Amino acid sequence: MLDLLLIATLGVLIAGFVGALLPRKEERAAFAGPDPDAGIRTGGRGNGALVWALVTGSLCALALAVTGLAALQAGAIGVLVGVVTHVALGILSSRRDLALELSVAAAVDLVVASLRAGAALVESISTAAAETRGPAAGILKELAERVRLGESAHSVLGDLARRHPQEGVRLFAFALTSHFDSGGSAASSLSNVSRSIRDRADVVRRTASQAIETQASIVGIVAITYGLAFLMWQQYPERVEGFAASEAGSGLIGLSIVLQAIGLAWVQRMTRAEV
Repeated sequence: MLDLLLIATLGVLIAGFVGALLPRKEERAAFAGPDPDAGIRTGGRGNGALVWALVTGSLCALALAVTGLAALQAGAIGVLVGVVTHVALGILSSRRDLALELSVAAAVDLVVASLRAGAALVESISTAAAETRGPAAGILKELAERVRLGESAHSVLGDLARRHPQEGVRLFAFALTSHFDSGGSAASSLSNVSRSIRDRADVVRRTASQAIETQASIVGIVAITYGLAFLMWQQYPERVEGFAASEAGSGLIGLSIVLQAIGLAWVQRMTRAEV
């Protein structure tokens, strides 16, 4: 009976963990377009990182179960490994997205400089693509080449925003779409775009630095828990091993590990700021 209760509890907690990590509804409406899947975000906040977390956690749990560890404990450790994988991928994705946006801001500055020198917009984008040293070079090069080949600027920019749903790239695409649709001074609007991207990046960095204290506190609490468990095992090995081998002890250890995993995932989600 206790096994069934603990398994049901773990199932509910894992379901809540997966639901908390799934993208929110508003995160799916990134850019208006004919594609019903337009605007679904990628990276650490999207389904890709969640799939990797589930695969990694499942493989870890399976490997531990094969070595003879209790099923509840193996599953709990698998959940914790999946959460850590998801958090790590989210951090890496955020850094990659920020680097791309800053590269776009630098490229937009080159476009503005070329426009103010008297060049045409498409020519300015092509020149900036040749001079940019960063991930934005390929984006600008593809944009210029597709427009020159006769594709609609609106469809090209819409496709760009769908494939690169970072806020800075979407803002750049929206500004260019407005210019191609209604005309006006592209230099002034793109200059504002570049400034907005840099301001947003600064806010994101400040927010991330302030969240480090909270994240470090949580990691410290978890580390203290395992440190105390290790000291107790060193002091009373027979009692600790007997408790871990018992039905109730095995279930409680697995439940505590899952609760730690849920706490890590929840704190990571709460400290993530949308700017």
